[in-house]
Amino acid sequence: METFSGFTNLYPLSKTLRFRLIPVGETLKHFIDSGILEEDQHRAESYVKVKAIIDDYHRAYIENSLSGFELPLESTGKFNSLEEYYLYHNIRNKTEEIQNLSSKVRTNLRKQVVVQLTKNEIFKRIDKKELIQSDLIDFVKNEPDANEKIALISEFRNFTVYFKGFHENRRNMYSDEEKSTSIAFRLIHENLPKFIDNMEVFAKIQNTSISENFDAIQKELCPELVTLCEMFKLGYFNKTLSQKQIDAYNTVIGGKTTSEGKKIKGLNEYINLYNQQHKQEKLPKMKLLFKQILSDRESASWLPEKFENDSQVVGAMVNFWNTIHDTVLAEGGLKTIIASLGSYGLEGIFLKNDLQLTDISQKATGSWSKISSEIKQKIEVMNPQKKKESYESYQERIDKLFKSYKSFSLAFINECLRGEYKIEDYFLKLGAVNSSSLQKENHFSHILNAYTDVKEAIGFYSESTDTKLIQDNDSIQKIKQFLDAVKDLQAYVKPLLGNGDETGKDERFYGDLIEYWSLLDLITPLYNMVRNYVTQKPYSVDKIKINFQNPTLLNGWDLNKETDNTSVILRRDGKYYLAIMNNKSRKVFLKYPSGTDGNCYEKMEYKLLPGANKMLPKVFFSKSRINEFMPNERLLSNYEKGTHKKSGICFSLDDCHTLIDFFKKSLDKHEDWKNFGFKFSDTSTYEDMSGFYKEVENQGYKLSFKPIDATYVDQLVDEGKIFLFQIYNKDFSEHSKGTPNMHTLYWKMLFDETNLGDVVYKLNGEAEVFFRKASINVSHPTHPANIPIKKKNLKHKDEERILKYDLIKDKRYTVDQFQFHVPITMNFKADGNGNINQKAIDYLCSASDTHIIGIDRGERNLLYLVVIDGNGKICEQFSLNEIEVEYNGEKYSTNYHDLLNVKENERKQARQSWQSIANIKDLKEGYLSQVIHKISELMVKYNAIVVLEDLNAGFMRGRQKVEKQVYQKFEKKLIEKLNYLVFKKQSSDLPGGLMHAYQLANKFESFNALGKQSGFLFYIPAWNTSKMDPVTGFVNLFDVKYESVDKAKSFFSKFDSMRYNVERDMFEWKFNYGEFTKKAEGTKTDWTVCSYGNRIITFRNPDKNSQWDNKEINLTENIKLLFERFGIDLSSNLKDEIMQRTEKEFFIELISLFKLVLQMRNSWTGTDIDYLVSPVCNENGEFFDSRNVDETLPQNADANGAYNIARKGMILLDKIKKSNGEKKLALSITNREWLSFAQGCCKNG
Repeated sequence: METFSGFTNLYPLSKTLRFRLIPVGETLKHFIDSGILEEDQHRAESYVKVKAIIDDYHRAYIENSLSGFELPLESTGKFNSLEEYYLYHNIRNKTEEIQNLSSKVRTNLRKQVVVQLTKNEIFKRIDKKELIQSDLIDFVKNEPDANEKIALISEFRNFTVYFKGFHENRRNMYSDEEKSTSIAFRLIHENLPKFIDNMEVFAKIQNTSISENFDAIQKELCPELVTLCEMFKLGYFNKTLSQKQIDAYNTVIGGKTTSEGKKIKGLNEYINLYNQQHKQEKLPKMKLLFKQILSDRESASWLPEKFENDSQVVGAMVNFWNTIHDTVLAEGGLKTIIASLGSYGLEGIFLKNDLQLTDISQKATGSWSKISSEIKQKIEVMNPQKKKESYESYQERIDKLFKSYKSFSLAFINECLRGEYKIEDYFLKLGAVNSSSLQKENHFSHILNAYTDVKEAIGFYSESTDTKLIQDNDSIQKIKQFLDAVKDLQAYVKPLLGNGDETGKDERFYGDLIEYWSLLDLITPLYNMVRNYVTQKPYSVDKIKINFQNPTLLNGWDLNKETDNTSVILRRDGKYYLAIMNNKSRKVFLKYPSGTDGNCYEKMEYKLLPGANKMLPKVFFSKSRINEFMPNERLLSNYEKGTHKKSGICFSLDDCHTLIDFFKKSLDKHEDWKNFGFKFSDTSTYEDMSGFYKEVENQGYKLSFKPIDATYVDQLVDEGKIFLFQIYNKDFSEHSKGTPNMHTLYWKMLFDETNLGDVVYKLNGEAEVFFRKASINVSHPTHPANIPIKKKNLKHKDEERILKYDLIKDKRYTVDQFQFHVPITMNFKADGNGNINQKAIDYLCSASDTHIIGIDRGERNLLYLVVIDGNGKICEQFSLNEIEVEYNGEKYSTNYHDLLNVKENERKQARQSWQSIANIKDLKEGYLSQVIHKISELMVKYNAIVVLEDLNAGFMRGRQKVEKQVYQKFEKKLIEKLNYLVFKKQSSDLPGGLMHAYQLANKFESFNALGKQSGFLFYIPAWNTSKMDPVTGFVNLFDVKYESVDKAKSFFSKFDSMRYNVERDMFEWKFNYGEFTKKAEGTKTDWTVCSYGNRIITFRNPDKNSQWDNKEINLTENIKLLFERFGIDLSSNLKDEIMQRTEKEFFIELISLFKLVLQMRNSWTGTDIDYLVSPVCNENGEFFDSRNVDETLPQNADANGAYNIARKGMILLDKIKKSNGEKKLALSITNREWLSFAQGCCKNG
């Protein structure tokens, strides 16, 4: 069997190792006495304040940059002007070409905004140290509280690295990509469509009596030298880019209140007055533009950044209630708008084309796909199939066209539904439900009633009280019910917003809706903040960075930089220590006594030559040392000209080699670098400088240990000259058992002689020390020692165990804790870019014994796995619900499915009451870790690829509503594991050992970047895997549902025959799929399905309060009873008999039973019953039933899914082998390919 031995040391990876730090000797006392903690605590508090100042700086910078800036107004054919945007925006039914052109214009407009924002020299410093050290100080120096702010900023003069992450976040605002967090997106995608809508509204009000007030509005509200008419022309958009300009524009629309309290009406108030007097010809309202990114939302000024106490919580709720009660919920408010949908133009009201449309479809029609399928049918009529286009390609084109529509008007949806449903009826019910199984009041009544229930609790906590809200479950429940009621209304209304940039909107409707939506939408931040407040943990995970009064602490480990970075690593008796020098004792390790008689530590001596391409020229050509290394004039001249650069226009290989020889000689002269013992390739072999620089960097790393007297170290600790910490995790405990974790193994390997001889693991600088204060006070243990406690494992839930030590829940939060985060590089010398796809393809082309692991992410099983060989033979199949591990020679098994079910139920109850419960995260992490280890072992054991379903985003979200659906996280963790696969017990010098980790997947970047392959991990389309007969390849391609008697008769008329087989006691339907659908085009179309076996049906049981229930029925007997009831003779021509029936009840039941005939998967809720039974027999007359097969076939429905996923992997392998290593190999699998493959594997009936 071939192995993956060629897939090691391919590309480098960075990893941060995390340890605890345990203070040694007098370290903790000196640390407390030094005031370092208070200093860094103060800096952490100041950090929050300085961030606010930086945001003020950004706001001012944005204002200055955009004031006076103008986008091109007139078109010059470059797709970059406002006129071109306006042109494409106003095209109602946009073709794909028009959509692309419109997108191109938006992109170019965004880019122009970003160029304006970033071209200033000041911007180059906006995320650099100069911002803190000079620009911010200049910014605040003239403010009233300048001294206080300058003092705050100055605290970070030498600690600018604190803002690295914050700067990265703020840089996103200046992106030219289509991101909702960017300034350009706000202007072009959100405000420009609103501005154009307002232009159309203004054109309407110009011809009404409102125009009589234009002079007054002009005088009191318009900016100087601008007429009201000019403000609503396209070119004026350029005067609404900065926040001040937006405020001025919005004031004209919304009016203002003067400092004397006088209200000056804006256009919308005049429109309101007009509409009250002209109820038959109402005008649309104008829309306020969104504020610029980072600008404060005055409408939510009552919402603090974070709730600090109960009164703040209830105060915010009262303010929110007052806000919506007098507007959204008031008479004539949002309820009236929705209830009056019919009075607006439905062709101008839009629903966004996303998951919300699916949800509305289910609630309005009873089918998740009804609306989308009817729209697709309409699109098919508009775009007929081309002559040479296969049905599958045609359907892909239709799906693409469907997705290209960002939204659909209500009128268009109604047209597609052909009168069967009216989509506005769904909204007119206002969310009320009145059916036999469910009754719900409308959303508005629900909110009013919920507030009545919570009002008393709000009043109680509005004043100081000894009772804490977090402990009052009844009040929390009422608060949640009220906020949930508002969230329900928000979700109900949100789809009506459409995409926001549609052409032909009913501006009257959207002018009314947006006004209320902006207020209703405040529920989102309020809801999140209240929930976070009442569910906060009893402990705090907050930590602060400890700098030990040194801004460059731990920046690097180089021997020459120890006095700057004030940190060294020590080792003694297999334990490791971090020694941090007191800021006043930086030189204590420049000279030190060597240890004798074994009474010593070992001190790490670290040498690094970083960034050779910059460092070598910097040192060897520096003015201070040029006479020492003596480059000749010609070499210097050529270097200045760049003749050594392969990318340059005057590249000379001879000059490149001359420079390399000079660098080699200079390295031998350098006092430090000569000690690396460089061994270079012959100069003539280098094709450019990069090869030489790579050799320098690979060898320019050296780490060794020297003895240092332990007494000297102890003395330094006692005198407070160093702070000494043991670097610790449980593997360094004296009581540690079993194999160390990977962090420990990586850490130890950094200093192992094997590694130092040929470096794989490199220790990096920029480590950090953190401090987390204890946040739980414990007076007694959770489980005292020697007291029996129940076992957690559900298999042994009735058993008890006795521990000899106390157990304390969340013990790590009961004590102060220092933490050490240290980055390392793995595969230091590797030069790959992290993409191994082509290498994997090349390998699989020639590999002769590749197996395939198919994994089904099912419902009954968390994960199900099947291993098949290259011929499709099953080698192994099993559920990954239960994981067995070995510890100290003993085997232990854990059923994670049962554990997760228990946690799910707890979580569900907690969600209903917002109570904080045990975190399920650790359980999921443990499960995933065990599963991924098992899969990794199988990959190497069988030399196998792994195949997963390529589930679309919507499906994955739908499956993730329950906590045990951990599939996306599983995917990511599997890839990350395969990025660097080490088996702990494997010898370090063998493949899979610490020095030669397998790299079997690409470096993980994002799910969007995955594509169809990541190394030896492949994604196949999810179409028809779990519900396919694994023997005959039969799949249900019917789209059958009762709609009318005529349609039902038409459906059954297309069958070749329907008969009762007396000998086999079952009904048989013979048909050709071509009569019903084109989905089987090019594959087997002639089939006979039979009423073989039983089926499980799921239904609402009236005897159990209409709760969902299951029962198993005998298909054949139920069909007999139906025919008997309607007088149909089983020996007659059943097709003719059915065609003569006219009763609706008959066809409803017959179609229902036929659907059960086709139902292969049968599951009984809450039990282990989950089997697959086929309605098609094989050539021997046998029907597949997963309950009655041996191990050569799938044992259950999830096993069948995994088996067929693996078989799709066989198609992929065949494509790969036939490709001969082709660079652009298409890894897609069409439905036709899959059906042909599955149906060709055996003969069937």
